[in-house]
Amino acid sequence: MNNLCPRSSSPWASPDGTFTKTILVQGMGVAKPKEGSLCHVRLDREEGGASAGLFRCTTGQWTELILGEGDVPTDAVLDQCLETMLDGEVCRVQVSATQNSRSCTFNLSLAGFTCVQDSWKMPFEEKWNLALRDKERGTQNFRQGNAWGAAQRYGRALRFLVSVTAAVPLEMAEEYDRTKMALYANLAACQLRLGQYENAARNCDKALEREPRTIKALYRRAVAHAALNELEKAGVDLQEVLRLEPGNVAAQRELRRLTEKVREQDAEMAKKMRKLFV
Repeated sequence: MNNLCPRSSSPWASPDGTFTKTILVQGMGVAKPKEGSLCHVRLDREEGGASAGLFRCTTGQWTELILGEGDVPTDAVLDQCLETMLDGEVCRVQVSATQNSRSCTFNLSLAGFTCVQDSWKMPFEEKWNLALRDKERGTQNFRQGNAWGAAQRYGRALRFLVSVTAAVPLEMAEEYDRTKMALYANLAACQLRLGQYENAARNCDKALEREPRTIKALYRRAVAHAALNELEKAGVDLQEVLRLEPGNVAAQRELRRLTEKVREQDAEMAKKMRKLFV
């Protein structure tokens, strides 16, 4: 759904606070780009503003990009801004610094875009193919060390699949469930790298709902629990991994680390208790 943005030259802040937009030239019509639209855009740096290479489009020249196909945080901001723009609009965008990106300022021009079908109107087969494509792109991003981009791809693939749960053909039910389970586990792996431990644990829970003996999901949930200092839960998951796969080196190493952490906490607690009775 397109974000609301008033036709005003006054600064407008995005709902999530990631950027502020000021319209310099009013656009025409009422239609706005949406995910999948091919957009004809130009991004111009201000002095001391956005650096070259920060976005997926080249600065200082007209170029085409598909909305929703960016794999870095600044591209997500660019997409969010484009969703608020009208044909012919020019605006100044000030991006706030976040954990995943630094602040920058640039001018963005939109000179046309294609209209695409709303995703809720897509049939099962189209969403299935889009989900598989995003799953593959997510894996490529993860292997290249881009956990943020991988999480974006896995998350969108899951949204496609969840939205067609009631339309899954009987002959594809098993493959559908298996793919969705893998996506939850993969998303959890990204969230571990991003330090989003609660989200990682929740997505491992979802992966394990259908197949409770999935070793990767059990191990990743254990790591998430340990990071959240839920040591008993972490220990249970690691012991289950080692019961299913006794030679799992990563689980053995994590269990040793966990045991040491428990020992340190017990020693600290004993020390505090002794002070109470001095």
